Amino acid sequence: MSTRPLLGRFKRIGTLALAAALGLTTALPARADQPSEGVEQAPFKNPDGSFCVVHMVKKTEPKLSTKPVCYDTATEALKDASGGAITDVPADGKGLGSPEFVAKIKAHNDSVARIRATGARAEYIIGAVFQLEWYEGESLFISGPTTCPVGDVYYDTDFTGTWWDNRTSSAQSYYQCYGLLWQFTFSGQYYHVQGSTPLLGDFDNRTSSVEFY
Repeated sequence: MSTRPLLGRFKRIGTLALAAALGLTTALPARADQPSEGVEQAPFKNPDGSFCVVHMVKKTEPKLSTKPVCYDTATEALKDASGGAITDVPADGKGLGSPEFVAKIKAHNDSVARIRATGARAEYIIGAVFQLEWYEGESLFISGPTTCPVGDVYYDTDFTGTWWDNRTSSAQSYYQCYGLLWQFTFSGQYYHVQGSTPLLGDFDNRTSSVEFY
């Protein structure tokens, strides 16, 4: 169980920081002016491609685009997410939630510094969300220039206005990262992700933004 302090936004929300630090899945009251129920949209396909990537940026740097970029194959998506380092993922994405795949991501993250030392590109893969329970359906991988935590750095991405809005039913966080799935744009109810999370319960199809720290 992590006891390290939470950073950035969580310094401003005492109850949230305490809950996340204790590794609990917690919900704040929903805002009265917005609906609290998710929308079941799992049967639909993403017209942009089944396998998506978001490249996070440091909160201390100028804001860049963090909208999803999608591909027709998992091979292309994981190559993009890793900065070109992972090239052997099956095109159909079978097994993206398996222990073997999670081990592959860990091995990659362990090797990023060594890869960069050779002058080659590489990015850390810090989390993923999936359209269906148990890591099935469409998927979106989240990468960044550092793993977590690094100083006051944390990452976020807003799904509002994209195909991924309210279409998350399972999630994973990798390496030393923790995730928060938010009901609205970093507000409303939230779900704390630590490691593999195959079911979201009442939070199914209710994620509109994501933070990693």
